Amino acid sequence: MKRSILIAIALLLGVSVSAQSNDDSPSFDFSRRSGISDKHEFRLTVGVTPLFEDDFYVYDYEPSVTQRYPNVIYPSDLTYRGALKTSGGYALSYMYSPVKWFAVGLYAGYVSEWQTTHLRTTQAVISKTSERHLMLVPTVRFTYLNRPIVRLYSSIGVGVGFCRERTRNVEGYIEHDYHERFCPAEVTLLGVSVGRRLFGFAELSIGSMGVCAAGIGYRF
Repeated sequence: MKRSILIAIALLLGVSVSAQSNDDSPSFDFSRRSGISDKHEFRLTVGVTPLFEDDFYVYDYEPSVTQRYPNVIYPSDLTYRGALKTSGGYALSYMYSPVKWFAVGLYAGYVSEWQTTHLRTTQAVISKTSERHLMLVPTVRFTYLNRPIVRLYSSIGVGVGFCRERTRNVEGYIEHDYHERFCPAEVTLLGVSVGRRLFGFAELSIGSMGVCAAGIGYRF
């Protein structure tokens, strides 16, 4: 009898050890125990030097009015435009990862640009033109190096945007007010993130958010 009990206990212990060893086998799902990845992710991104459709336009050269008619002076020949300045790009994004190498999501972005017009004679500012861009861009991301701390990835996104352009003179009057829809695009050639749940990242990109970007994010 005692021998039967001992044999039964030994068999139970063997089954328990076998089950535990199976539980310790590597898991490829998005469990929090794995320390590899989670399904949901939020990011705050800041981009530098955004590129828009107007940046790729090449206008045909046309001689100025003063070249064709040297004795005539037009108001446009008495002014010049200052440097084009930008606030950079800012975006809040959400991504969902059904598998560890692929994610899909959406980012909401904002970019502003402005430029002043000056008198040639005194260099005084006579007006200021500003543009504001709001964007919603669906994005897909592919991760080709996935480690507990470091990840390398690329992404691409195309969406819809709204642009408003306005020119206001020094007296406060609006001389020009124009708005249009456009198609923003963003291609991340190379991105790297460092961290587990709370992480930082940097990206080399081409598109509406900038040629390079960085920010912070959180996974859960």
